[in-house]
Amino acid sequence: MNREAVPLLLGILIPIIIVALIVLYLNGFDITIYLRKINIMYYLILLPFALGLLVIIFWFRKPRD
Repeated sequence: MNREAVPLLLGILIPIIIVALIVLYLNGFDITIYLRKINIMYYLILLPFALGLLVIIFWFRKPRD
């Protein structure tokens, strides 16, 4: 897949997913109930790893001179 297609796909899919989640919620399907079952400790453990991964992604995407 070329590099120009990824932002296009994300720009199309993200609003569709958000609207689908809102429609599901309005129809009585609560998606967040699965996230509430996870212990808060797992979120605290994964947060530094997720932030580190984000920093690494931005570091390698930085244009080199």
